[in-house]
Amino acid sequence: MNNALPSNSKWIGLGLAVWAVLACSAEASEPPVNGNGNHSSNTGGTGSGGTLSIVPSGGSSAVGSSGSATTAAGQSTTAGGSSPTGTAGTGTAGTAPAGTGGQMGGALSACPSPPAAGAIGDTLIDDLEDKDNGVAKVGGRSGFWYTYVDALGSTITPKPDSTGAAPLLPGTTNCHGGMACIIVSGTTGAADTEAMKYPYAGVGFDFSNAKKPCVYNGSAYSGIKFWARGDVEITIKVNISATADAAGGGTCTTGCSNGHGLKVVLTPDWAQVDVPFATIMQDPTWGTQVPFDKASLLSFQVQFPSGGPFNAALDDLTFY
Repeated sequence: MNNALPSNSKWIGLGLAVWAVLACSAEASEPPVNGNGNHSSNTGGTGSGGTLSIVPSGGSSAVGSSGSATTAAGQSTTAGGSSPTGTAGTGTAGTAPAGTGGQMGGALSACPSPPAAGAIGDTLIDDLEDKDNGVAKVGGRSGFWYTYVDALGSTITPKPDSTGAAPLLPGTTNCHGGMACIIVSGTTGAADTEAMKYPYAGVGFDFSNAKKPCVYNGSAYSGIKFWARGDVEITIKVNISATADAAGGGTCTTGCSNGHGLKVVLTPDWAQVDVPFATIMQDPTWGTQVPFDKASLLSFQVQFPSGGPFNAALDDLTFY
């Protein structure tokens, strides 16, 4: 499914990707917050190495649990997370990770009603060239970038920031087609399957935000594409209202935070990643099972699994 493009770039179609989730996390509680609020659905895991590829079914992984948050514009606090089989998170110092705050994006004062909706031509999500922490103000989108990390000793740079004093801003090293991109690095701890601990770290953004994630109507679109480089498998999550609790901007009341997604192995060369809404899936082994609803988008996340160092960069995100 990989087709060569010029300049050592590759493209990957992910229409056949499936979840391969074998265990739920007792300690790796769920993202996060940032300057935009709580985020639903978190998946860690281990996967194959090698060139950019779909991670096939049968690999091992762990699903994190949800955190909750309330935020002012550009600031955040994290309440405890819950896990389908594990313990609850315990605030910014506990297992529910804190994300970065942001001052430059500009949160809404209230979630739009009806939700903001993008037109077919409003495809740009963020090319990062404005070098701020907000996604592009296109198609009614108003979210922020953030990082998040577990409380098990994992690290991520830039660090999560609950004060808004150090928002996640783009870097400028070896970006794709421009001068700026999201660059993150860090180290996650080894998974402990007996203790049900699956360390993780990640980066993401809300599509719309008013002190917490707001529902965003992506009905005009078929999926998301972005460019990425790195040295690790990533788990991509596109979270919707039905898999997030009320604190996370959603409607789920039980079995929450089982968002839809897929896995990809990055390579050091920039490659385009395709995330088609028609084929991303939930973990089928737990939680509320719901069809993916592109009319109720909340957030987009890229998460790094348990087990060691990671480096990654993201750029030029668009709907299609």
